[in-house]
Order: sequence, then structure tokens, then C-alpha cells
Amino acid sequence: TFNIIALQVLLMEYGKIKFNPSMLMFFGIFILSLICVVGINRVSADNMILKHSVWLVFIGLMSLMFYPMYILYSKQKGLMMSAILTTLILFFGLSLVAFLRPDLISLSWGPVLFVILLGGVLTELVMMLFVKDKKSNMMKYMTYFFIVVFMLYILYDTKRLQVNAKKCVKADYVSESFNLFLDIWNLFIRIFSVKGN
Repeated sequence: TFNIIALQVLLMEYGKIKFNPSMLMFFGIFILSLICVVGINRVSADNMILKHSVWLVFIGLMSLMFYPMYILYSKQKGLMMSAILTTLILFFGLSLVAFLRPDLISLSWGPVLFVILLGGVLTELVMMLFVKDKKSNMMKYMTYFFIVVFMLYILYDTKRLQVNAKKCVKADYVSESFNLFLDIWNLFIRIFSVKGN
């Protein structure tokens, strides 16, 4: 998934495609990506062609949303590599914790993390509408807040994958790995935005 996103972004850059969506267009792409998220989780594992098609559309939408951010910060040498390395170090460190000490992680975290994430998203939306200085300390604190939340989500989703693997439930690889992808992607985006400011 990450390779496909990187390839699409690099192809857009190589083709010198100018894509700077308005707020309305960005919101439309975001809504379409949410529809894809629901579709990926709702389509049965028996219909893998449809499931993979929705997944590919989602990846394309993620690339479109990331491309303007990539272009904005591409002139800062080393920023992309620094964000990727930081994300990888955090991901592998958290995965190591999840595999070596699964007793520290509880599946009861799921609903709590969802409520915390939803509260954070709503707070950030309000701040985006009413805070004039987009580089204020409050916006930075929100970014760090989301980094912590997605780190906890990585622990939780890794534990959930372990539990499902032990139960030997019928595999739905797209849905099983999709939540972990979202955790890593959101962690990367937040780290990228912190390093870009």
C-alpha cells in the first residue's frame, strides 16, 4: 500500500501535475475516502475482487490528498526520509512491544481509543475553523496528541491481529491489515507535518 502511494505521488511529480485542491474538493476527496473505508470493512471476504477494487480506489484517494503536502515540503531536503525513518522506528518498536509483551495491551482499549480519537478530530475541526494562526502551539499540541493516539492504536491493532490469528478465523487480509495501515499512515502524516513546521 505504501509503495503504491509513493509510486503514484512520484509519478504525479514526474509528470509535473499541478494538483492543489480547493477546500471543497479536498473535503469531497475525504468523504469519498471515508466511503471507501466503510466499503472495505463491509464488503465480504468472499467478494475479493470488489474488496480489492475499493482498496485501490482508497489508495488513489490517499495519494491525491498527500500529493499537495508532499509538493509543499519537497524542497526541504531530508524531511521525507526523516519522517519515514521516525515512523518506521516507532512502528517496529511498538510492534516489538506488542509481540514481546502482549499482556500490556488490552482489547478493551478499542472503544476508549475510538472515543478519544473522535473527540480529537472534532476538537481539531473546531480549531481549524476558529483558530486564525494555523501554526499556533495549540495546533502543535493536537498533532502530538494524535501521534500518541495512533501509537496506542498500533499496539491495539497488532494485538487484535495476534488474537485473530490464534483463533484461526477465516482470513480477510484486506480488512485485517487495513486498520494497521491506517494507524501507520496517520502516524506518518502527523510526524511529517510536525517535521515540516
